[in-house]
Amino acid sequence: MVEISFLGGGREVGRMGILIDNGSQRLLLDYGVSVETMAVPIEPPKPPHALLLSHAHLDHSGNIPSLYSRGWEGRVYATPATFEIADMLLKDSHKVQKLKGMHPRYDLHDVAHMGRQGVEMHFGRQRQLKSASFTLNDAGHVPGSSSILIETGGKRILYTGDIKLEDTLLMRSAFRDFRDIDILITESTYSYKNHPPRQETVRRIRDKVRQSLQSGGFVVLPCFAVGRAQEMLLAIKDIGYPVYMDGMCIGATKAVLAHKEAVRDHALLGEAMSRVRKIRSQSQRKHAIRDAGVVITTAGMLNGGPVHFYIRELHDRPECAMILNGFQIPGTVGRTLMDTGVYVHEDMEFRPRMSVDFMDLSAHAGRDEIIDLVKDLNPGKVFLVHGERTEEFAADLKGMGFDAAAPKNGDSERV
Repeated sequence: MVEISFLGGGREVGRMGILIDNGSQRLLLDYGVSVETMAVPIEPPKPPHALLLSHAHLDHSGNIPSLYSRGWEGRVYATPATFEIADMLLKDSHKVQKLKGMHPRYDLHDVAHMGRQGVEMHFGRQRQLKSASFTLNDAGHVPGSSSILIETGGKRILYTGDIKLEDTLLMRSAFRDFRDIDILITESTYSYKNHPPRQETVRRIRDKVRQSLQSGGFVVLPCFAVGRAQEMLLAIKDIGYPVYMDGMCIGATKAVLAHKEAVRDHALLGEAMSRVRKIRSQSQRKHAIRDAGVVITTAGMLNGGPVHFYIRELHDRPECAMILNGFQIPGTVGRTLMDTGVYVHEDMEFRPRMSVDFMDLSAHAGRDEIIDLVKDLNPGKVFLVHGERTEEFAADLKGMGFDAAAPKNGDSERV
């Protein structure tokens, strides 16, 4: 008998945390934060023996150092790319929280402690941990991201993490050749919709960028630093105008390029990055926007980072453009702009005259992709997490004949 406790990510996007307890060993799958509010998952009822990290994004990794601040000494298992990127994101999150007057739950010593306790894993190699074993497989979401297959208590449990089931410019599609899955725990961020055809979206982005540039405008591409910034760079790499990169996108791309196995075409990404003009100061920003060009910059939801300089300077110029391209959490600056057409940040509030578009370039599986995965795996039980409409989706899957549930935070199930 195995007990699965849902500590975070139940009926919400973010702050993932799932505890697998076989009676003699406890494995914690991810331990993140809500990126906007810094809310954390429920504390494990007993300390885990090990932590398996699916990928580096803060909603999956952001609260791990707090375990070490409270005296935990367990190991963290993840891919090499995930460790390097998580280290960068955790340090930046600590800095941002301090700047905002918040009190981080960990310090930089705890981040370093996490690194020392890290065990690097490569895809497809099984690891035995006393009474359980696990394997990491490519999840196709961002560089280093993994789906985690756990074998324990006579059960085969697959946790997808965040997963993408089609090729992108940056990533290979997720590994999905699994057999005899008893329990499937799957993300369901987009359980309510399908994404538009990706090649068509890339074409629309390129066309919009080119149109603005040919009109003498400057184009702002706010991106998540890990994954999205690199894919956007590949999408516009031969656009024929200066391409700039600003903010954490620079360090994240450097980290990605340090792991050749983590992306679909390492040489192509390296070539594109070699032509990028890197911005590291306010004076360089002011110089860049004098002429037509494109900047890839943080933050993807407009809640921080250099993007606000570009919006402030360019918002009244109709020949300029901004393309939002990722999930916008309710309450963020980006989501407010999408929903109302009004940009609200600190002491600024206005309707931009620059063109503002949303073009969905998601790194998550869409509704039909998740359904196809469930059908292919045909598990005995499906748990839906990391989504805001999991109850509706569970009802849909039940109608298709699957035993599906949408646990809320604090729920436990014996399987």
